[in-house]
Amino acid sequence: MRKIILLYIISLHSLLLFAQSKKEVPYVNTAFNAGEVLKYKIQYGIIKGGEASLTIDIVPNGHSYLYHIKAVAETVGVVGAMVTIRDIYESFVEIPSGLPVKAIRNIREHNYTFYDEYWFFQDSNYVQTITSGKHDVPEGILDVLSAFYFARRYLFSNDLKKNQIIPMKAFFDDKIYDLDVKYKNSESIKTKFGKIKCHRFVPATSLKGTFKKEEELQIWVTADENYIPVKIRVKLPIGKLKCDLIDYQNIKNKTGVLR
Repeated sequence: MRKIILLYIISLHSLLLFAQSKKEVPYVNTAFNAGEVLKYKIQYGIIKGGEASLTIDIVPNGHSYLYHIKAVAETVGVVGAMVTIRDIYESFVEIPSGLPVKAIRNIREHNYTFYDEYWFFQDSNYVQTITSGKHDVPEGILDVLSAFYFARRYLFSNDLKKNQIIPMKAFFDDKIYDLDVKYKNSESIKTKFGKIKCHRFVPATSLKGTFKKEEELQIWVTADENYIPVKIRVKLPIGKLKCDLIDYQNIKNKTGVLR
């Protein structure tokens, strides 16, 4: 079950972006508001009992403010009574640049627990963690959670070309991950909210051998200026992992495909 939830976290945040230069990042954000809430249900094969949420708020930081982004994945119901999983990821992000200042990983998966904090020193190009110390990183490095919101602000576009490959890089689990995703097409998909036009992305390269074929991981993101993930499908050796949007609140562009 721990591997299943980890794959969910990876798939949900597979659309990552490496900022080549902090100085080149403009002060714009047309994709989301503070107060936005996204809720998902998770199903593995015939087993139902997982929920996840993505939230964003603004918190004070000295004389300025930061975005506080939080992702929670947990088991509920009958499955939750048998196997307790509650994984929490947090990221504190500069509002002008979208780059992280601090990230938290707080894992509880049955009898396994793990906690770590990551401090991002963007001007000096290193990350300091409380469990493993200092790590040199490239300029403009992101964590997996801030990377998704960074991509929504600066990368996603309704002008993407078929088979266009988007480069990605993020610091996770004390390593720097190079990932690529490929834009395949735009299509209307069935959801709880009716048919929604979405952009479909697949991995362009394998993730440590996990995804060897394009159809093993697919992510559908709304084809509007919100760029909200509404459906994720992951093929695994013993079943399929499904993640679907079930509720949303306070989205920025209410004239988009979700209102």
